[in-house]
Amino acid sequence: MMPNMEKTSMLRTLKDHLCQCPCKLSEEMVRCMAAVYCWLRSSASANIEQNRSPLLSRSSTNVLPRRGFSDDRDCSYKSMVEISSISTDKTNFSRASYAINNYRLLVEQLERVNVIQMETNAKIAFWINTYNSLIMHAYLAYGIPHSSLRKLALFDKAAYNIGGHIVSANAIEQSIFCFHTPRIGRWYEIILLTAMRKRSGEEKQLISSKFSLQNSVPFVCFALCTGAFSDPVLRVYTASNVKDEVELGKREFLQANVIVKKSKKVFLPKVLERFAKEASIDLDDLINWVAENVDKKLCDSIQNCVDRKTRRKASQVIEWLPYDSKFRYVFSKDLVEKPWWV
Repeated sequence: MMPNMEKTSMLRTLKDHLCQCPCKLSEEMVRCMAAVYCWLRSSASANIEQNRSPLLSRSSTNVLPRRGFSDDRDCSYKSMVEISSISTDKTNFSRASYAINNYRLLVEQLERVNVIQMETNAKIAFWINTYNSLIMHAYLAYGIPHSSLRKLALFDKAAYNIGGHIVSANAIEQSIFCFHTPRIGRWYEIILLTAMRKRSGEEKQLISSKFSLQNSVPFVCFALCTGAFSDPVLRVYTASNVKDEVELGKREFLQANVIVKKSKKVFLPKVLERFAKEASIDLDDLINWVAENVDKKLCDSIQNCVDRKTRRKASQVIEWLPYDSKFRYVFSKDLVEKPWWV
């Protein structure tokens, strides 16, 4: 067995080269942070298949993402891990310390990356992965906020040195992905976020000039994970396949979270409302877009609600599901199996 000092030295040497491959670096950051969360999860957190009963009801507003075909549903649940709380127990932290130290080494490499030279798909994957791992790191560093306002402040405080520039979670959303709408929240959070934007105007302009993507990417709404119950599943996104990976995540998210009631109402997740605003899609087009991105059974149910014979407008059919900001991460077991740095 390799001595610990020799192993640590070799790992640092390997990580020192990751700055030359920013997207690969961001992928390893997500995997490493997922491993940390697995070590730190409390006894209240469990594999999804052990807590399935309240989640399998199609009428529930809190439904975990599943595949579009019922034959795959059990397989999908068994392959996922749910983290609903993390423990501050010393034993857990001791077990996670190796992964945490590795994560710190990865973050150090961010200072040396050259994001500007990356092609567009690689940039998208890099910023999604960096955003998701940054939020996870922030919860460990500052604690899980118990109020919406504290969570709002956390997104402004959580930041990394990326290529010599301090970039916060808010900056990634507003200056790099160029989102115009605020994260889902209460009205007073939106007012405060608007004030933060005005206060940091110069900083935003600098980050935007350095890192902003040339074209709008509203589909990223289905990839960003802030650790809320209503958020999409945490995934790793790759430079070569990011659009297909986001497409898969989008379809699974819609399939799990779009609900049709007998009352001829279509209940849509709040994440979809933000996407529609960013993509400039009106309600009539949105409901058709949703129908095109779910399986045939759910599509037919949606179409029945907006049957032309009834002449019902989309605004009369659509209801928005409340956004549940309760802490939770869900990700595939594959994300933490056999990490390369072990």
